[in-house]
Amino acid sequence: MMKKILSVMLVLCLLVAIAGCAKTPETSTAASQAASQAASEVASQAATQTPSEAASVAASSEASSGPMQASATKEWVIGFNNFNDSNEFCKKVHDSITAAATKYGVKLLYAEAAMDGTTMIANTDQFIMQGANLIIDFNWVPEVGKTMVEHATAAGVKFISMDTEYDGAYYFGANSYTAGKVLGEYMATRVISDWGGKIDAINGCWYQGGGQIVKDRVVGAEDALKAATGVTMPAADMIIDVDAGASDQAATLKAYAQDFLTAHPDMHHVIFLANNDESGGGLFAGVQSAGREADCFIGTTGGDTPFRDHVKQYGADCWVGSTSFAPEKYGDYVIPMAINILQGVTVPDHMYMDHFVLTADNMKQYYPEG
Repeated sequence: MMKKILSVMLVLCLLVAIAGCAKTPETSTAASQAASQAASEVASQAATQTPSEAASVAASSEASSGPMQASATKEWVIGFNNFNDSNEFCKKVHDSITAAATKYGVKLLYAEAAMDGTTMIANTDQFIMQGANLIIDFNWVPEVGKTMVEHATAAGVKFISMDTEYDGAYYFGANSYTAGKVLGEYMATRVISDWGGKIDAINGCWYQGGGQIVKDRVVGAEDALKAATGVTMPAADMIIDVDAGASDQAATLKAYAQDFLTAHPDMHHVIFLANNDESGGGLFAGVQSAGREADCFIGTTGGDTPFRDHVKQYGADCWVGSTSFAPEKYGDYVIPMAINILQGVTVPDHMYMDHFVLTADNMKQYYPEG
């Protein structure tokens, strides 16, 4: 993997030099980034990044250039093991995968597991028995992922995990650290313009059982705030890690935000970060219950309906932005990726969505239908 990353960085550097010289229904596309643009982005960030961060950017530049091209040579069978359709984000992902499977002539097998480990494994085994050539999982339980991948590998079945990393599987979904980083960069501009650069406390909220890949959404935002010129970070004990839990995150974080603000009546520059929009809704409810909207900024990742509905209701307020994951486009990325894997085309082991921060100001640009 490291050799691959270094190769990508060398290619990008060469491009800069040349320019200087002259994730049982069976089931549209983002523009590709120019290589020169990717090279420019890597070069502009290199001075402030550690070697590992620079390598990560190079890898994601290679892997987040929009959907792949694919043409199925046969009717491949793909199993999709989803969280469940009662979760709106997951329902949008399911619908997009169904549509893409139909578009590319793929047979789609479907099951839900609701993050239950036993069910996840059982669904995997059922897909294998039904003749799946590849399995996509969207359940976010790393400790179970290893077992599912082992079962699939033993049966000669390929495996893609979405939004959670499983050892031995391909990955597709959010580039968590980058998603957090672009959120933090935007929030830094708001901290400087609205608060004169001062932050009294940062509360980083995420489902800690989800592992590093979920935490990175918050860490990326915190790192961007730390790196921003003109931002004064709070004392170390006021950069707080908060476990949102696996379920009832909105209720948990509503109570947390209200309690924190009640305990700190003299703080007027408080940031809450969350790994998803459902949590953001809970945080806003807590801030609102405490009557402290003027003292807080909330930033989330997801850019999905909860944030968009919030903007429709409240306009521009203390929930300032959410990094878009565009679940309605997952199928456009992951189905061509799966087809190429099955047909022996070289595919990066990590493929990412392209991220931007959705705000009240740019909402109509990205979702003109409202």
